[in-house]
Amino acid sequence: MTIVQRSMLLSLLFLLASVLVISIGFVAVIVVLIVLMQYFPALQFLDIKVYHILVFVGVLGLYVYTAGWLIGKPSLAVVDWMKGLSAGQYDVNVYCKRYSFLWNKQRKIKLRYIPFKDMMIRLQELTMTLDRNRQEVEETNGLKEQWIAGVSHDVKTPLSYIKGYLDVIGSPQVELAKEEKKRIFRLLLQKVQEIEGLLRTFQFRQGKPRVLKTRSDLVRFLREVTLDAANNPRSASYHFSFESEIPELQYYYDSKLLKRAVQNVLMNAVLHNPPETAIAVQVKRDRNIQIIITDSGVGIPPAIVHRLCHRHPGDAQDLEEGIGLFVVKDLIEEHQGELEICSVPQQGTTITLKLPLHDVR
Repeated sequence: MTIVQRSMLLSLLFLLASVLVISIGFVAVIVVLIVLMQYFPALQFLDIKVYHILVFVGVLGLYVYTAGWLIGKPSLAVVDWMKGLSAGQYDVNVYCKRYSFLWNKQRKIKLRYIPFKDMMIRLQELTMTLDRNRQEVEETNGLKEQWIAGVSHDVKTPLSYIKGYLDVIGSPQVELAKEEKKRIFRLLLQKVQEIEGLLRTFQFRQGKPRVLKTRSDLVRFLREVTLDAANNPRSASYHFSFESEIPELQYYYDSKLLKRAVQNVLMNAVLHNPPETAIAVQVKRDRNIQIIITDSGVGIPPAIVHRLCHRHPGDAQDLEEGIGLFVVKDLIEEHQGELEICSVPQQGTTITLKLPLHDVR
């Protein structure tokens, strides 16, 4: 049925209803006047024009009341509903409860309000759509905040390399050979490229990293990442070790994202522990691939571990502390893996990155 046909039908129904209400109202007013004449005989001597006025006012009042009950009341509900939507109230249950007079016990529109059925259904759909869009916007904003915080945190690692090597180059007490300077400049260029890569790592539209897996030797990769962390000037007084129970493992993974995850854990062990701390990396293969990173430092505050374990995906809260571990958790989950933390204050921390075996080819 087209909108013109529906409008004509509603107009016809309204006209018929009006005629019916006026007819019933006329009869009702006449009956009321006759009854009143029985109890108040003086009414029988009133001028006929007074009767006409009383009948007209009675019929008009009854018609206005009925029209307001059938049309005005739901119309005001529609207007108030739309005002609520414009004010940002998108809970459909609130409106259904507030305007419960429109529905029967079976949650269906009452028969007398049938002309408003489509409008109410569309308002419910619009409310739920706006509420869903609001949630998506909030989630997207949270992911963007997390993206910015994650990248800002991870930039600190290559910057620490750059600062350390620049301090070495600029120190008057250190004399470097030409080849040594070239090696340092190559390392500085590599770290600058890492910073540029961090900015390309995430899809800003979704706030989540794009995993681009390639096949390579995971053991060799982890050994190189560990050596790179050990060569950081800030790691000079820390004791790194690497051990793998498997000599080689061809695995599909995103080298950039996994490097960020492992590097975050290693550099956190350096930045948050005193000098002479022992930092060990182990690779094991059981029901999954386990990258176990252990340090003998001061441990992770229990509050940070608790927030990390009870954190929901995309949750951007508590980013001022433990952001490195939040980033690691997201990156490992993007590889369909898990993150486990065991930390004892003043005794050390063990962080296990578990990767699935189905990517071993």
